[in-house]
Amino acid sequence: MNMDKIQSTEPITVCVTVLAQMFLYLKSLNVDSDDFLRSIGVEPDSVKAPDSRIPIDKYLFIQESAAQFTQDPYFGLHMGEYVEAGSWSILGYMMMNCSTLGEAMEKSGRYSRIIGNLIESTAHLRFTKLKLVFNTPPHAPKMSRHCFESTFSSLVRMVRTLTGKNLNPSEVTFIYPKPDDTSEYERVFCCPVLFGYKENSMTVELALGKTPILMANPDLLAYFEKFAQDFLINIDRQKEFTKAVTKIILAHLDDETLTIQKVSREMALSVRTLQKRLEEEGVVFSDLLKEIREKLAKQYLREDYTVEQITYLLGFSEPSVFRKAFKKWSGVTPREYREQGYSLAN
Repeated sequence: MNMDKIQSTEPITVCVTVLAQMFLYLKSLNVDSDDFLRSIGVEPDSVKAPDSRIPIDKYLFIQESAAQFTQDPYFGLHMGEYVEAGSWSILGYMMMNCSTLGEAMEKSGRYSRIIGNLIESTAHLRFTKLKLVFNTPPHAPKMSRHCFESTFSSLVRMVRTLTGKNLNPSEVTFIYPKPDDTSEYERVFCCPVLFGYKENSMTVELALGKTPILMANPDLLAYFEKFAQDFLINIDRQKEFTKAVTKIILAHLDDETLTIQKVSREMALSVRTLQKRLEEEGVVFSDLLKEIREKLAKQYLREDYTVEQITYLLGFSEPSVFRKAFKKWSGVTPREYREQGYSLAN
């Protein structure tokens, strides 16, 4: 059993500062963000504490609810236009003090976990152009197009703000079907925007990396980078309960009746304390148990374990119960997962 593969399924969280640009956009529409949040059952103070993090499901719920509330089909694009350095927490301030755009983008890639671990980018060099491909982790929840579109729009607006120049990508692609009207995409990105592609990507001219940043300050950059390094160390430290619970789950996967009560007793904690510690790390015990079993089930299927073997290894009472659970997780049966090549996409 590969422990690293299982423990890499870390909880997906987002820094609440990202919501600040959403609130600015709502304000521009004369919408009181506090009233809006309460209307959807979210306490405003729970998403406004400086540099705190919220589970990705909560973030996506707020974003999608705001899009429906405003009835704006381009909500993500418009939200991105209200990005400020502070919207990206300490990362934004670090980028603001870099000497060039290239240096700022390098810092963005290195410290992106400060603002969240939902969307990650990989760079591909193509002659005089750099293609950034954006992906989500395999265990990320389903999300609407507003999430990727706000990310792309925010990035373009941030680049223009940092440099004071109207810089544009060379091309933007989305995996979503082409909408009836693409004029708003063309206005925001000022470049060809293509839909129905196999990846969400943004291509830029490599030469743009030499563009100077308006407010470059090497002393402040050094200060903010040290702060960013300490911040990430603290984030990793805060996952200690999730890692401990994961280790116990892996040791007791064949226990069909494994519960948070059993885990809490083994950790010498009350159930309430353990739930609170996990919640602070953006984790719910039942979701963690499900994610671990799902990830292992797919791994075992790829390694040609039989359904009966997997049933025993993962603590299910009988194969039919495992098959039903797997169908609920992935939308296909274990046999279909193998036969249709789902292992290539998971």
